[in-house]
Amino acid sequence: MILQKIIKGDSVPPNGFRFTVPETGYRIENEHTMDGLLRRVRQHYFDNGIVLPDDYQARIEDQMCRQLPAGWCNFSGGGDSNPEIMITAEVIIKAISSLYEMAVGKLKGEDVFVSQDEANGRASICVRCYQNKNANFCMGCGAMQKVTEMVAKVKGSRTTPFDGKLQNCGMCGCRNEAIVHVKRNILLSGEKSETTEARPDWCWLKTNDINQANANLHI
Repeated sequence: MILQKIIKGDSVPPNGFRFTVPETGYRIENEHTMDGLLRRVRQHYFDNGIVLPDDYQARIEDQMCRQLPAGWCNFSGGGDSNPEIMITAEVIIKAISSLYEMAVGKLKGEDVFVSQDEANGRASICVRCYQNKNANFCMGCGAMQKVTEMVAKVKGSRTTPFDGKLQNCGMCGCRNEAIVHVKRNILLSGEKSETTEARPDWCWLKTNDINQANANLHI
């Protein structure tokens, strides 16, 4: 089972910590700490003679994450990066350079970008995906500067509200803050079919319908 996990453990989520017990429909809410919520959940299960699942905390976090805004949670597992992709500076620079050639260099004058709403929707999925990964090089080095310059060449002044949380795609090695703006057919033209098929079911590159992708992600 692929579950989401709260990554802002030191902050109180909007509307507090809460949980609806599936077995009884009882809603526990307005807790200011996770420990307080867990105690109330354990007590409710005990009082009602229900066996407490071993992974009850993980289930609580997953249920909450389905109700929280993007940026509060991430997936705790469920898949690995493409084994052929090591997210090094060289891989990212090669990926973003290839994207530039496809999206800008060869198609000058053509509309290669999606709408702002579409880009925002894609970005909101990427920030929760376990394939949204850090690179293995420093943010202040020359390689990172080159990556930043190449990303700017691709997307221009386009942004999304999630840019600060978008990292590198563990499947293709490209910068998510760039690819969320580019039309799907252009991106897929440079990707192997087996890579696309190996993407999570909620990936907007695998699932053309952004609403279906969101449904698969449970957000």
